[in-house]
Amino acid sequence: MRNSNYSHATILILVLILFAAAGSVALGQEKSGQKTETADDVLRVDTELVQTNVMVFDKNGKFVDGLGREQFELRVDGSPVPLSFFERVTTASFGPGPLRAAGKGSAPKAAAVAPEVRGRSIIFFLDDLHLSLDSLGRTREAMSYFIEHEMTPWDQVAFVSASGQLGFLQQFTDNKAVLRTALSRLKQIPYTVRDTDQPPMTEYIAIRIMNGDREAADLYIDKILEGFVSKKGGPRGFNRNAVFEMVKTRANQIVFGLQSVTENSLASLEQLLRSTQQVAGRKLVFYVSDGFYLETRNGISTANTQLERVIDTATRTGSVIYTIDARGLFALLPDATGDRPFDPKGRLDRATVGEAMISQEGLAALAGNTGGRFLKNQNYFDRWVARMLDETSNYYVLAWRPTTEEQKGGKFKRVEVSVAGRPDLTVRLNRGYIAGGANSNPKLAKADEKQGPAGKIANVKAEGAPSALTAPAKRNLRTLLSTAYVDVPGSGPVLTSSVQVATDMLNYGDDGKQTGFVDLAGVIFNDQGKQVANFKTRLNVSPLPAGSSPADGQEVIYNHRSPLPPGLYQVRVAARDGRGLQAGSAAQWLEIPDLAKRQLALSSLLVGGRVVGSAGVEKAGEAPQIQFSVDRRFARASRLNFMLFVYNAAQSGVSTRVQVLSADGRAVVDTHERPLSLKGVEDPARIPFTGSFPLETLAAGRYLLRISVTDQKTKSGAMQQVEFTVE
Repeated sequence: MRNSNYSHATILILVLILFAAAGSVALGQEKSGQKTETADDVLRVDTELVQTNVMVFDKNGKFVDGLGREQFELRVDGSPVPLSFFERVTTASFGPGPLRAAGKGSAPKAAAVAPEVRGRSIIFFLDDLHLSLDSLGRTREAMSYFIEHEMTPWDQVAFVSASGQLGFLQQFTDNKAVLRTALSRLKQIPYTVRDTDQPPMTEYIAIRIMNGDREAADLYIDKILEGFVSKKGGPRGFNRNAVFEMVKTRANQIVFGLQSVTENSLASLEQLLRSTQQVAGRKLVFYVSDGFYLETRNGISTANTQLERVIDTATRTGSVIYTIDARGLFALLPDATGDRPFDPKGRLDRATVGEAMISQEGLAALAGNTGGRFLKNQNYFDRWVARMLDETSNYYVLAWRPTTEEQKGGKFKRVEVSVAGRPDLTVRLNRGYIAGGANSNPKLAKADEKQGPAGKIANVKAEGAPSALTAPAKRNLRTLLSTAYVDVPGSGPVLTSSVQVATDMLNYGDDGKQTGFVDLAGVIFNDQGKQVANFKTRLNVSPLPAGSSPADGQEVIYNHRSPLPPGLYQVRVAARDGRGLQAGSAAQWLEIPDLAKRQLALSSLLVGGRVVGSAGVEKAGEAPQIQFSVDRRFARASRLNFMLFVYNAAQSGVSTRVQVLSADGRAVVDTHERPLSLKGVEDPARIPFTGSFPLETLAAGRYLLRISVTDQKTKSGAMQQVEFTVE
């Protein structure tokens, strides 16, 4: 590790020119061909193939490895079905992503190639329609623990609420600031299904009464009759059976309201799962709730139908649902809130036997039928989430071809998998799907035309944005986005959006010799989803030189600068071939700190900077430019140079630490704590920190560059990190 060849003063001038220059700049560059990330062969159901992921565990809860295709027995609605496809999949231990397991007898790969890493897609679905204030507090604590201690740099995480109260923030992101902001906005939703009569009637008692439980209704019958007691004695002209019907009417109103809330929650979950269809790979969903009821009689039965739709959608989108009872340890005892009536004869005590278990049936069914697990009767579930994430790192993929007849009727098909001769093993999987596809249900097809209560996670509405910029990310025209900010003297924070578009797929005319065009558009939103800036331009691209191949690769880079106040922002960009149909898009979040608070802060971490357009700053009449890497891909034979600015640091006692972390979380480069040098610094409010190191000692693969700055006097610290790839 050594300092950059440029002096601090020169670096400062060049970077401030880059961020403060008026207007925008487009740069073209030649580059070696890049790898494109292909989507996983995710869980899907269509007329050709039905596919599901299977996890197998022994009695100690340990994953059973080494099983072969011939050992699995598959049944659909009880009938044996032959397998058409089988694969064993494993994931990395740090920021895991699907990897093919090595075959038997295969030798380990050379150290020159690091393990492939593809981050997990994790969704926390908060059933705030069924969350009490106490449960909400425990949920916040658990999710905060996950953000700070369990989330890896390669994870894509989303917080989504059933009511949709988190709005624009309900998106996949690797930015912890976005998740912290979403968590801070999570509020309790007043429960609308509440009995205002006296004595109060709980949901469970209402269900029992609606289903004809006379003993559960006796207390309420007595109270009604007491209201009609004459001065001379007992009630006259009232039949207990007639009063029972009055009580049932009251119970029905409660149950129908309860049914509506449950349907809305499950419909929100279903819509969420459907919106992740375009997200490659396996999705892990943690459903946090106080529970809901699944009765098989009368009106509550509709919740079972909605549950089947959720199971079907989870199978189609490759989603595994883990459910958590946010109530933790609880006892159904009379309390001072008045929610549970006092009954001296003990009739309600007998009627409420099993209430806790029945209120958990919905959560158990949701997890058990999608390959997940159900956590109940625990007050602390933060570390349980981490264990479940590790648990899903190994699984088998089974697929089969259904008959034409099986595709008809829109009926729910029950899937069962077992291991031959091993009844002692536990098998977890998505246990069903609806034959004929999602379009077999008109209600589901119509739901796609509108946003559900939770919104679409891959297509969140944003005020003032063209549809091309709010659609799910497109990949056929490779479009990359890198965002960064620095604080410019006299101007304040400036956000630079750097867009890199691959031009090898552009249409260069019939003869391939015409000028190509790239139409670019970008929008910047604040954390409320309101547009605060935008840009658009057309870039002219020269055709590839004669004799070159599209595989040689070519990119064009466009930089747009936006002065913005401190806050949390999302930049979305879209690129389109001016002559063809190729299109691409990308999005990224960025947080700009408020330096007026006088707290230690850092600018964005910039890597791969190089002077372009002019050889240096000394040449009069030409303004040099620095282009930092957008794709952050570097050859092993090169050096990685980096820089950032340290703001509001003390004049002494400030230390820095530079680390490079591999895919499994190991520090392959670590400078440990070193004093921050102030030599040559002209503006102590903006201390530049630069450095570089060779990449030849690193194996090809993905890494994380992390820079930490600590102020020993104030005991405060700040950290920035970026991912990069060694080729």
